Amino acid sequence: MGRKPQRIVEAAIIERIGPVTAQELMAMSDDSWGLIRDQITDRRNGKDGLVARCLACECEVYIRTSKPRGIARPLFQHYNGSDPDCRWFQGRNIKPDAARAAQYHGKQESNFHRLMCELVGELAALDPRYIKHTVAQYRPPTENEHGRYPDTYVEWDGFGPFVVEFQMSGTFQTEISARCKHYEREGIPLLWVLFGLDTAAALPQSFIDVIRRHRGNAFMLDQAAVAASREQKTLVLSCYLRGPDGELKVPELVRFDALTIPRSKLPYHEDRIVGPRLAEIEQARRPWFSALAKWEDRFKPLGDLERPQSLLLAAAFSIIAAANGKERNYASGHSNISAMLNTYLSTKVLSPYSDLLKQIIENTRGSGIIKASVHDHLRRYRDAVQATRESRECVNGGAKVGHSAA
Repeated sequence: MGRKPQRIVEAAIIERIGPVTAQELMAMSDDSWGLIRDQITDRRNGKDGLVARCLACECEVYIRTSKPRGIARPLFQHYNGSDPDCRWFQGRNIKPDAARAAQYHGKQESNFHRLMCELVGELAALDPRYIKHTVAQYRPPTENEHGRYPDTYVEWDGFGPFVVEFQMSGTFQTEISARCKHYEREGIPLLWVLFGLDTAAALPQSFIDVIRRHRGNAFMLDQAAVAASREQKTLVLSCYLRGPDGELKVPELVRFDALTIPRSKLPYHEDRIVGPRLAEIEQARRPWFSALAKWEDRFKPLGDLERPQSLLLAAAFSIIAAANGKERNYASGHSNISAMLNTYLSTKVLSPYSDLLKQIIENTRGSGIIKASVHDHLRRYRDAVQATRESRECVNGGAKVGHSAA
């Protein structure tokens, strides 16, 4: 007898992205939907991120994963407390605490997990810079409303504090997000160490989520890492780097103090996600920057685009250039970008693109260079009918500048 068909959220509207159907979500690359999944959960746990809402009932949804035939597929899911009358409502979700207690037979932590957390502290204590460490002790917040109980908290002289979260079983995406955002706000590096990583089998989604947040790096404390830690008298880990197809390469031994610590406070050995994506975006944009630099007569169209579409691209790339510290007005002779935008909005030339321009400003570091008057003009002179990211001018614009970060 076959399984009873389960209802799914067939479409959601995602902040700064727009409507996305379940089919479009499943057609995205793993990194594309995975990064959206991270940001939705981050928003649920803090201020940064994205909000996604069911198109049927407007309740918030997140991205869960299903593994038919062992292959992870993303699906939208309502949060608990959503409208049960929604035609796409799937029912109540299991609470994280209940699922975790079931994993550990009624306990919140296994004995082995505790021993591994203590081992991390023992190895960190070999370093001459070592000051102290704690295991599963409450840390009061400095920049957050609530504190946390880090698995292993370490302080090194001249290096500062850092936290190691040791994961030996499936972890809920909400927990991963909450811990990542907490320590990012606290300014404390957070390292996820995985246990039971089987590179010959399909990885649990929780491991994939952690590896992605570490920019394609999977860290383990295996026998080789323990031996190297004792020899080098500091914390050394085995690092698996993710390949282009998602496969994990032969691990390298890396010292914790040699890892790169980005603004997110999630260390990595080699960037296998953000750097390559930014390089792809830069490669797509380069021909347009070159064409715009030669576009002297702005009353003529750019390439095969009409003049309003040409001015939209010129305005978009002006914002991107300025956000990258290379201010250049490709769209007009105005002395600054804000004056250019205000002129073209008030004369209705760019009014059909108000929403797109707002997205570009929000999704780049351009918000700091745009004057408040521009935001007022974007509202005041906005046309009722707006172009979208799928419009010809955006698709032909190389990298869909409407939502690409600078």
